[in-house]
Amino acid sequence: MKKNIKSSFTVLISVLYLFLLSNCANKDKDYVDPRGTTYAGSESCMECHPKIYNEALNSSHYKASASASIKNVLGNFRTGHNTYIYNKDTKIVMENRNNNLFQVYYKNGKEVKAYPFDIIMGAKKAQTSLFWDKDNVYELPLSYYISVNNWGTSPSYPPNQPHFDRLISIDCFECHSSNLERKHKNTNTEDYFGTGMTPETMKKESLVFGIDCERCHGPAKDHVDYHKRNPGLKLAKYIVTNKSLNTQQKLAGCVICHSAAQNLQSRFKFVPGNSIADFYNEYALNSDANSDVHGNQYGLLAQSKCFVASKTMDCTTCHDSHNNTIESLSKQSEKCLSCHSEVKKNFCTTKVSHGVSLKDNCIDCHMPKKASGVIGFYLSGKSEMSPYLLRTHRIGIYQEENLKVSKKK
Repeated sequence: MKKNIKSSFTVLISVLYLFLLSNCANKDKDYVDPRGTTYAGSESCMECHPKIYNEALNSSHYKASASASIKNVLGNFRTGHNTYIYNKDTKIVMENRNNNLFQVYYKNGKEVKAYPFDIIMGAKKAQTSLFWDKDNVYELPLSYYISVNNWGTSPSYPPNQPHFDRLISIDCFECHSSNLERKHKNTNTEDYFGTGMTPETMKKESLVFGIDCERCHGPAKDHVDYHKRNPGLKLAKYIVTNKSLNTQQKLAGCVICHSAAQNLQSRFKFVPGNSIADFYNEYALNSDANSDVHGNQYGLLAQSKCFVASKTMDCTTCHDSHNNTIESLSKQSEKCLSCHSEVKKNFCTTKVSHGVSLKDNCIDCHMPKKASGVIGFYLSGKSEMSPYLLRTHRIGIYQEENLKVSKKK
């Protein structure tokens, strides 16, 4: 009797497994990616790469954009913490109406209009939100800033009057999503808020949120199909891996979005392994004309002696694009110490007070946080702009930072 029960249980588990496997396969088969038939979609990666996939879901890359919901919109919607006052007659209130989120514009105590949170961009340092109006995308006038745990004006927005007419170009989505197609260019060529962008109408159904697996590893349909047919094969086929790229190609995969230079063609056309020269003018890419810390990580890194002198240094020398875990300054500094040491006689010579260990914090001195000249924000009731601080990627000697360290007790 027990033997029969055990046998029946084994058969049941086997049938269930085959059903789930078949269901998964059918989903893969039915899925149509907006980018074309050579793409499989990021969920197809989960079956074979669950650890990396789940880490990536929480990364800044994956959270570069998303469909807004009560689960992922940052900021306080509670009374007393959800209001931005422009003047005695004008305010915006962040409201949760039956789990739908809005920035509600009030004039003289009366509601003018409620604008929905449709799309969010960012999650690590700040989050700005967008809304759809037909086929156009607009930026909401208030963003959430983690550094102050508060709402503030969105980039380039004034503190004295709300605006809901800032059209967003596809250019923004090229570095905050994995795909978006335009319908046609808007005939209205007004330069909104000095951005230099021409508004465009978008195909909503073509939007692929976040920087997904295939944005960095290339189209994966052939890869997925091949390894489903050959589950025992460990060597990755028909996919771009980090190990398969040379240093310049690895850099290109990051530079495509982390450069302030003007791109020559749509970044959406970039496929891992492409030459960055096809997308950026080399002189503009390496120019020190733009020294702002926002969106210009490669431009600043290219000005660093560490980077120029190295033949192998790339972004992954210091960063794990899958993992969003914030490392301590001491842990980050270990990467500096892999090249800089007292034995090699290229270690820091700054004199410090007794008890201060230079090895514990190379970062604050040589990659200090700087205020962006592109992004700043106003808090409610404040006339002075609050700085948006980002760590510079120009690795160098900053006398003012060294002075701070040398004076520490």
